[in-house]
Amino acid sequence: MRSIGTANFHGLFLRIAVVIAAASLFLASIASASEMDDLTQNMPRAFSGEFRWDGDGIVQNVVITFDSVRALDSQSAEAQGCGTYEVGREVTKIKVRMLVRLPDLQVEIFELSPEGSAAFVTDGSHRGRLSKDLQQIDAQWTTTTTGQRGHLEMRALPAAACAPAGTV
Repeated sequence: MRSIGTANFHGLFLRIAVVIAAASLFLASIASASEMDDLTQNMPRAFSGEFRWDGDGIVQNVVITFDSVRALDSQSAEAQGCGTYEVGREVTKIKVRMLVRLPDLQVEIFELSPEGSAAFVTDGSHRGRLSKDLQQIDAQWTTTTTGQRGHLEMRALPAAACAPAGTV
């Protein structure tokens, strides 16, 4: 049989544990809100880089510009904009949607509504990472129906327009 003092001690200990758990959740939500604000305010609005299909030596110059970056919830953000792929003298314009997941900065980039090359593939997405300093994107494209893959490497620019890489 427990004494009254022991029962009170256990009750007090339980109350303290509940208060600590609640405070931890509150502080975590403040931290993630702060991280989300940092991401939506500080993410560069323009990136430039290269894309190559696996096993193909042809370099495609890529420019992406984000017109908007917004929080979807406490753990994810969405950036929308446009971009261009340039191969030789052929330019394809696209719409771009990028999802960013906190806290690991995993990204998924979707390319939509191509104007230009009839062979441009939009059946898939780029999956990869945004660097911690928000200055680089490294991602792998996978075509949904065929499984064909390619690699995208991009670096932040101070500014850009949805134009071929040589004109930015």
